[in-house]
Amino acid sequence: MSAVIDNLISKEEYNIYENRNISDENLEELAVLFQMEGNNLEDYLYLGNYKSKFCWFNILHIIEKMKYSMKIRYIPFLIRLLQDANWPAFEYAVSLLSSYNKSDLIPFIEDALWKAYKSDDGMWISGIDILLEHIPIKPSEFENPKTYGLLKYGDF
Repeated sequence: MSAVIDNLISKEEYNIYENRNISDENLEELAVLFQMEGNNLEDYLYLGNYKSKFCWFNILHIIEKMKYSMKIRYIPFLIRLLQDANWPAFEYAVSLLSSYNKSDLIPFIEDALWKAYKSDDGMWISGIDILLEHIPIKPSEFENPKTYGLLKYGDF
């Protein structure tokens, strides 16, 4: 982890883990720092570190402010936020994922659908299905032709 970022988020006005009301300017500053070479946002994505699920919005705002080429790295994280439609950040994650190019999303969506199926996580499958209402994907666009059929295992 970056010492600069760690020192910064230890301050209340930048504390992504505990402060739900970080200013847009401070989130923008964090997004710039996370995009610098050697800084890895993935070190800060463990959702268990956050005081409340409402603080998850901080990390989503940071990802949203990044250059598209950097945002692609965080697609798997965003798709994990679809595991429960009751989570406060669910709709925002769907909205953010909907802004990506479909071709960048498809491999990650396919991977997540298979993980959800193998772990018998019907709620996650349903969350992905909600995303697919915003990003229409044809069955033929998945690498594995059986992937689209996994959507029938969705269960809220």
